[in-house]
Amino acid sequence: MSITFTPLASNLIATITANKLNTSSKSASLFTPINYSADIFDPTPRMITANYGFEGYIGIPGMGTGTAASNQEVARQYNVAWQYIDENLYPNAGQRAYTSALDYDTSYSSNEVYMDRADTIPVVFSMPVLPTTVNATDFAVTLNDGSVVTPVLASMLPNLEYNERQTVVLDGEFGNRLQPGQPDALYPISVTIVNDGTPLQLLTTTGPVSIVGATVASSNPYVAGNGPRLVGAKLNRFSDLGEGAPAILGMVTIRNSGSDLYGSDAQYRLRLYTSAGFSPDGIDGLLPSDYANYFILRARDEQGNLIPLTLAGTPYTIGTFGTITVVGLADLTTAGTPEDPAYIEDHDNYFDVILKGDQSAIERLADVRMPSSGSYKAVYNPGGPGNNPTGSLDNSTPPPGPFTVASTDHTIAITNDLNGSLVATYVETGAPVMRDPFSGQPIGTLLGAAVIDTVTGATIWCYQDPNNAIFYASFAAASAVATNLAGGLQTTTAIDLLNTTSIGAGTNTATLSGSISREASLDSTLRFYTVLDSAGTVVDPLTSGGTLRPTDGARYRAAALSSANLVSTTGSSIATSNGATVAFSFSADGGKLYAPVLSLVNGSDSWFAFGAANSDGLEHLTRFGANVFGCEDLKGGGDRDFDDLIVRFSVAQSAT
Repeated sequence: MSITFTPLASNLIATITANKLNTSSKSASLFTPINYSADIFDPTPRMITANYGFEGYIGIPGMGTGTAASNQEVARQYNVAWQYIDENLYPNAGQRAYTSALDYDTSYSSNEVYMDRADTIPVVFSMPVLPTTVNATDFAVTLNDGSVVTPVLASMLPNLEYNERQTVVLDGEFGNRLQPGQPDALYPISVTIVNDGTPLQLLTTTGPVSIVGATVASSNPYVAGNGPRLVGAKLNRFSDLGEGAPAILGMVTIRNSGSDLYGSDAQYRLRLYTSAGFSPDGIDGLLPSDYANYFILRARDEQGNLIPLTLAGTPYTIGTFGTITVVGLADLTTAGTPEDPAYIEDHDNYFDVILKGDQSAIERLADVRMPSSGSYKAVYNPGGPGNNPTGSLDNSTPPPGPFTVASTDHTIAITNDLNGSLVATYVETGAPVMRDPFSGQPIGTLLGAAVIDTVTGATIWCYQDPNNAIFYASFAAASAVATNLAGGLQTTTAIDLLNTTSIGAGTNTATLSGSISREASLDSTLRFYTVLDSAGTVVDPLTSGGTLRPTDGARYRAAALSSANLVSTTGSSIATSNGATVAFSFSADGGKLYAPVLSLVNGSDSWFAFGAANSDGLEHLTRFGANVFGCEDLKGGGDRDFDDLIVRFSVAQSAT
């Protein structure tokens, strides 16, 4: 390997090592600030797919506590596929070898959410998701009847390794198995990312970005032609950076990398990224030796001819460029596991094709095809039929189905990333790192290189934020100097209010936190007050049951700043010096909306988020992004750069 660790990597190594020793069986244990050498499949932040996965497989009552025969009967009763395995030959086969359904008790134990025959939607992003920003409330699923559903759960499982985490799996009630056009058919048609107070973020090559507002159509897996497919094929030099996951949850990911299976033959890795789990029948797993059954790589010689690589273990000559050998598949399960019907792989959205050969030949790889018919096998997502959909193998009564459909012939171009430019790392080793309010980038002083790829030059840097938190990133961190924007903003946009309505009402049940920067000579203080709606209506403390709107001018301003409406908890009045950035955090009641107000320390003016309330009738706050706003502190609009105060915030339920 060409990876060098410097002494500055000690905190990174300690953080990853400690996380691997985490024995929690909870899916929430994956929501840690770790993205380690993770692939970027497309430089544009987006959802690639968010297709309906399967119906009714999560939380099967009565399954998992009895014999294989009794569980098979439960599976039939609840219409989930069951695999035929000869128990005499494989008496210790795990339940996942028999079915892709999850029993009720295991589902609750892992997710701490009750789900009864729930459905799934794997949401496939173009780049890693920041796990700490993932919540079920980030996703709005629109169904064909016009209703909009919030998932019950959003989980990183089974995409749990540190260099994965580009896919989030949603669980909830999303539809049934009826074909579109049939009476009562119900199915998702789109998935949208919404602002839930902690905006969902992706990790780009230059740092985190919000993905709020992204939307993508959702296809139906019970309709022919909508089987799982490849959505990315990314070629890198092999590295095991980022391999692994917490213990228990990551049991099948232990020692499953290309080097674990093939040693020094693992020279290059073609990571295949899928729209859903790939399985030969919906239950069984792909095997390390299965390359020739499913895939054809093609490389282009100097005449432009495409040369198919159909077999593993065979050197293919690519014109004058040299040879390529497909070594086998990896990222399945632990090296040395027998390839038999009891084999259980990790069933995530990734497969690694391990390659060796001459670099000049490897660089000629053009595309990968999945024929899915003839001598090549199709794949199914985990809602597929299993190997015994008719019950003929054991003379059983089969579940009625229908089951999700098979893949069809498709080809995808290979992205050459041998220089490692489309790999990203962001790891926090302690307290949350301060962010630049405008850009959202972590703020830090560069301490030096921690991890260096001596062949490509790709580097992971070590930083220290203003509060002494150590973090690691593959991109440049921001400075603590306040952002200075160009003036003359022509239009303003209504800001996101601080919304705790999804959090149970009660005293100090919400935590409002973030960062604030100032690029202005006037001293000012940012405070927050309770509003009744997005129009800024407030309770009038001088009249019983009365309310005031921003158009009520001075009366409104007095009511908003009254003790009855102004938040007064510790830390809720925020200020910083000119040119500086500081973090803030304070508690507030759940079940409410809060609006900001910027008050000049000299007492001359207070500027509200609603222009009609301001003494000059102008807008003094504008939205720069999800939960990001800027303020203009001069009467009459000043230079309209709105960087006099810039605020980034998140809203979360207070820890109990």
